[in-house]
Amino acid sequence: MDRRPCLSRRRALGALALGSGSTLALGACGPDDEGFGNADPVQASDDAVALSEIPENATTLVNFGGEQPYVAIVRGSGKDISAMSGYCTHQGCALAVGHDGAELDCPCHGSRFDSTSGDVVRGPAEDPLGKVEVTLDGDQLRRVR
Repeated sequence: MDRRPCLSRRRALGALALGSGSTLALGACGPDDEGFGNADPVQASDDAVALSEIPENATTLVNFGGEQPYVAIVRGSGKDISAMSGYCTHQGCALAVGHDGAELDCPCHGSRFDSTSGDVVRGPAEDPLGKVEVTLDGDQLRRVR
């Protein structure tokens, strides 16, 4: 007589639901997730954005289009500008500027980065944000590709 445990209908449906929920949750963590929520990044036109759209002494997210389009532009005063990736180094989710503006927040797993340096403030991310090269052409800010 075969005495293997039988998988009840209830357990089978529970396992299916758990597996489906996990798959959906992980799907929200991929690099295609824009994650910006209410951040509303500035949209570049023809791979450029007017310097007047980037406030001084702040970090602004800009959508330059293409692959990995989101860039965090750090502007001091005047033409003091640097840029870094707008994607979390943990699993590639797009970042949002935190409520106080001092941090870039990952909506997927809670990592936080200093908004001026890109250094990790809180994990699970371990690596800082990568630098992105930008150039100022007159009053137009362009991403170097």
